[in-house]
Amino acid sequence: MSGADATLAGAKLTARNPYDSGVGRGNYDLADGDPEEWWSFYVWYMDKNRPLPPAKAFDEYRLQDFERRKAEGFPKPLYPSNIPTPEATKEQQAERKKIGGW
Repeated sequence: MSGADATLAGAKLTARNPYDSGVGRGNYDLADGDPEEWWSFYVWYMDKNRPLPPAKAFDEYRLQDFERRKAEGFPKPLYPSNIPTPEATKEQQAERKKIGGW
């Protein structure tokens, strides 16, 4: 986003709620700095076919997520990306490559 809605430092990532109108209403800043990095994180997190992103908040869910994707045959990611998304362990990565082929 740029123009009047941009921060002094440049672009920002903003979500708009089309049902909440009015000046300054319905806009929710998601990331003021480095919006491309944040957007990549959101896409990675929302793509159910990728492993969970690296963050301690997701650690307790990694094994459950891995087993769910394994049961589905490790389908390829829904959205293309140049960001590598490895599994939590080398063994899991090898299993995904063997079963899912990616």
